[in-house]
Amino acid sequence: MKKCCTLRLALVVGCALLLAVAGRAVAHHSFAATYQADDRIEIQGTVRELVWRNPHSFLRIDVTDEDGNTRTWSLEWTSANRLAGTNLTQTTLRPLDVVIATGSPARNPGSARMLLRQLRRPSDGWEWIGDID
Repeated sequence: MKKCCTLRLALVVGCALLLAVAGRAVAHHSFAATYQADDRIEIQGTVRELVWRNPHSFLRIDVTDEDGNTRTWSLEWTSANRLAGTNLTQTTLRPLDVVIATGSPARNPGSARMLLRQLRRPSDGWEWIGDID
């Protein structure tokens, strides 16, 4: 009788763990649904804001086109925890820093969004190269 109860308890706990892991995997979105993962674009602009948070940080930069029009781009980055692990801090990038960003463009061609893959600051040679997946 005791062995049967232990087996049932193990089965219930195992199912609960499986459901917890499966739910988390499904909850995380696919970057390929939002961004063109195989394409790369490069833009240059000035830092407007660094949104340092989990699960994804964002860098907002103002980009001026060839006609002189300025548009704010939202660059999706990895988590603040992972960025901190690469010796990046909340103050590494400051407003008005000029940066060159390379990444995967949004699937929506009218959207000023990018999945950030590389970031450079020409003024001092600082560079971040990473994979946020």
